[in-house]
Amino acid sequence: MECEGEVEVYFRQDWRRVLLDSWSESEASVVCRQLGCDSMFSFSSSSTSSPEHNNMCVTGFSCSGSEAHLGNCSSAQAVNCSSREQLSITCS
Repeated sequence: MECEGEVEVYFRQDWRRVLLDSWSESEASVVCRQLGCDSMFSFSSSSTSSPEHNNMCVTGFSCSGSEAHLGNCSSAQAVNCSSREQLSITCS
């Protein structure tokens, strides 16, 4: 199954967009696996910004690539994302 779009996580009682700045293939593979999609194909920045979101995003995930769920990765933190690049991913 192919999946594509911006990555959001439920973090500290709110849905937040994930930032591209600390992202790698390891984290992307975990997200694709968590969603039940095929393997990671690509990830890139997304310039879209949804008005229904507040200005807080999540960054700093550190995954080995074998985790079943992004929540099993370490070091996520909320940051202001008003001028930063949000993550978009394609699993195929």
